[in-house]
Amino acid sequence: MSNQTLEATVDPELVNKWIEEIGSGVPAAVPLLQAIQGEYGYLPRDAMDLIIANSDINASQLFGVATFYAQFRMRPVGRHLVKVCHGTACHVRGADRLNTSLNHILNITDEEEDTASNGSYTVEDVACVGCCSIAPALVIDDDIIGNLSGADAQRVLKKHAKGCKEDLPGDTSKKKKAAQENSNEEARS
Repeated sequence: MSNQTLEATVDPELVNKWIEEIGSGVPAAVPLLQAIQGEYGYLPRDAMDLIIANSDINASQLFGVATFYAQFRMRPVGRHLVKVCHGTACHVRGADRLNTSLNHILNITDEEEDTASNGSYTVEDVACVGCCSIAPALVIDDDIIGNLSGADAQRVLKKHAKGCKEDLPGDTSKKKKAAQENSNEEARS
């Protein structure tokens, strides 16, 4: 499964309603983009095209705003968002190890990608989550977890995935367990 399958289906009536309510001039660009991202989790190209076609905001203005502010995402986001803090305290205490471990268990190998191939999780670096005393820290959905090693980050993600009934594409322990169960079953037959 690629990120293409995570693409949102944009409701043109909803986007046009936001243009009508928020405004159609350049000052409305940020609130319009916030409304779109609030609804879809990112900025779908179809929604951006609707704003360009139905407002006084041209493509370069809209995309300039969307790419300038770190709050906006241009690509689809997974069903769950993992934010890895890279503030000074977290960086010094090993935030990069958290990224490496999370990307490994999610089987994210391309530096240009940040979402697991099955759409379960997106890993995003953030400047600070405000929990320096428990560095390094990450946030899964709305849960803040700190004092993590790379292995701890994988355990936390596995626990979260189990609770949400999500598969982790790079979780080899699950695959090994399933193979062992199949082998045991075959031996009994």
